[in-house]
Amino acid sequence: MAIQRQPAFFISHGGPNLLEDNGKPGSFYTSFGNLLKNTLKPKAIVIVSAHWQGQGRNGIFVETSAKPELIYDFYGFPKHYYEETWDNRGDPQVATHVIDLLNKAGIHAEGQKRGIDHGVWVPLKRAMKSVADIPIVAISTFDHEDMVMHVKLGKALAHLRDENIVVIGSGTSVHNLRELFSSMGKPSPSFVNRFESSLDNIALKHVGEERNQLSETLAKHPDFRRAHPTAEHLMPFHIALGAAQDDKAVKILDDAMSTIAWGTYAFGLPDNEYIKPIKHSEL
Repeated sequence: MAIQRQPAFFISHGGPNLLEDNGKPGSFYTSFGNLLKNTLKPKAIVIVSAHWQGQGRNGIFVETSAKPELIYDFYGFPKHYYEETWDNRGDPQVATHVIDLLNKAGIHAEGQKRGIDHGVWVPLKRAMKSVADIPIVAISTFDHEDMVMHVKLGKALAHLRDENIVVIGSGTSVHNLRELFSSMGKPSPSFVNRFESSLDNIALKHVGEERNQLSETLAKHPDFRRAHPTAEHLMPFHIALGAAQDDKAVKILDDAMSTIAWGTYAFGLPDNEYIKPIKHSEL
């Protein structure tokens, strides 16, 4: 059955070791790849990465290459991760369309031939070993932490979902590298669970403008700065909410390691999709 409107997603992407992960995150991405390739079959994927920022207060960059290079923007990992290749491709026509949509929404967007960073290619390669049949267009966040403006960015991208294009915000639901190693091998600190629970409440129990407005209060959350000492990994969550509009959400990955959480949400999934949503009782 043809998909009438493609879903939007917020995904937690991890580092390059996700490529070899066979635990809960890795198993999820195997299912996610099957969903993308065999059920959704989008014309393209437009993905906003936490690892690329725009310029100025209102500037966004869009990757316009026909064949974007992989950027190995991670440090201290085994050599073979820096030798990874992939059969990815871009779509200059879709990229130009994205730029037009953003500019019409009052967002200054311009194209760049930058390549795609690990917030794009690592999770999608873990999901899909081959992606030659689905072009990927990467977008930056703004170069600031204004949650209202990132929701606005997502709203501008929402139109793509009606054009058989999947919209993804790629970040991390909780991202505190500063305390990662001191908490390793122990249960995640309580602030991780508290902040993740707040994301669940916002994403799963509300829709539309009410959900957007609640998400914009996260900067005042008592655990905000421990969950996100810098908030670039949270901004794709706000973008996904903006792109979701009035669609309901399901949580499709719930996991944590130390001070990193893997919360992942889908908005507007078709009823017959086969990634099992996590029940509220399981959260």
